[in-house]
Amino acid sequence: MFDKKMKRRDFLRSAVAVGAGSVLGAGLVSQTAPAQAAAVTEMPNTAPSPFQEKEDIRAVGIFPLSGFIAADGIEMRNGTVMGIDEINELTGNNLAGHRIRYIEIDNIDSVGDQVTTAFQRAIEVEKADVIFSGYHLTSAPEFDICADAGVLYYNNNTQKAWTDRYQSNPERYWSIFQTDPNEEWYGGGFARFLNEIVEKGLYQPEKKTAAILRGDDTYDTFIATTFEAQIKEFGWEITLNQSFTVGQVSDWGPLLSQVYDDPPAILFTTTYNPADNAAMIKQWVNNPLNCIVYQQYGPSVPEYFELAGEASNGVIWATVLGYLPDKIGLEWRARYEAKFGAKPGFANAPGNYDSVWVWAKAVALAGDPRDYKKVARMTELGIHRGVTGSISFENHAGRCYPWQTPDSSLGQAHTIYQCWDLEHQLVFPPPYTQAEFRLPPWFS
Repeated sequence: MFDKKMKRRDFLRSAVAVGAGSVLGAGLVSQTAPAQAAAVTEMPNTAPSPFQEKEDIRAVGIFPLSGFIAADGIEMRNGTVMGIDEINELTGNNLAGHRIRYIEIDNIDSVGDQVTTAFQRAIEVEKADVIFSGYHLTSAPEFDICADAGVLYYNNNTQKAWTDRYQSNPERYWSIFQTDPNEEWYGGGFARFLNEIVEKGLYQPEKKTAAILRGDDTYDTFIATTFEAQIKEFGWEITLNQSFTVGQVSDWGPLLSQVYDDPPAILFTTTYNPADNAAMIKQWVNNPLNCIVYQQYGPSVPEYFELAGEASNGVIWATVLGYLPDKIGLEWRARYEAKFGAKPGFANAPGNYDSVWVWAKAVALAGDPRDYKKVARMTELGIHRGVTGSISFENHAGRCYPWQTPDSSLGQAHTIYQCWDLEHQLVFPPPYTQAEFRLPPWFS
């Protein structure tokens, strides 16, 4: 029993402090402090307790903050900082008896030796208890670095290569969790959606044909390959499959001319870079075809609308990691805007925010942030309803709804959006849909 007059925040703070953090959902988090310019935020201790003298939990964020994907890196950092700030505030700097101290490392472009150096520093110099990151543009050296050190690592790498690696040796990679689904659901899932809108009569192409423009990196190529394999099963023909280097296309004209040579019903593109996507669609609308354009992930980054403007109207894009436009997601977005003075992107900020909460709940249940194996076990057993949907793990990666599980309470949704008037309208999947797909404005 407790006094009914007890303040809600005091109750929540006490709950996490004693290890009952699993009762806290993202939708229960209250408004945080105003925006702060500093990358590292240390909340004042507002709840004196006998645990105060315990050493801080060292949470290291590794993000590409000064390279060509800095727009994404800042989102990753903001989501992580927001999660840590809220947990410190709600617990009175007392998560299982400890305050969380945030430490930041910039890995620039998130490639090659930059990733290796950053993770080695996090472990050897910063003595990380937990590491948070978004995605990396390299061959994943961080997995073995973290495995060798036995350090907890939560990321949004979105890679089937990760679950393959984990399945090959789960005893070695027990401390690592990908808190979103694999990229295999991007291509195969969108092919299913495309076939569905054709069958419903929302789109009636003259021919079932698809052209693919894909980045030449492993990530983009894999998404293109899974799309091609699935769409062929539905009886579609591939008219073009052309690669390019992400971030290196100065003029999209030559690539688009190959698309025009045999006009398809869908132009499926895989570059994750928002600047690439914006430049491509601006050239497309100057000489369009009666063809749907899919731009995979890049439009989710706020920079995309700034660069593409009205040319974005009608573009389809998707993410397997995105905040949902429901009460939980919209309240989180409002708190983010109040804290940072800007709208969040759909993926990296909410994805990293949810990662922090997945870890924090596991710590609360484990009762000791430095019993890493117990925290990992609690992570495996947990189901977290975050702003990106429900996170439950299969092979140490989040499940995808509806492709991997038909139960939306167990998976993060593969959300498919269409751009209209500098807004994103969710057209798939139910029960989250806001609008129905419609033909782009460039159709004659």
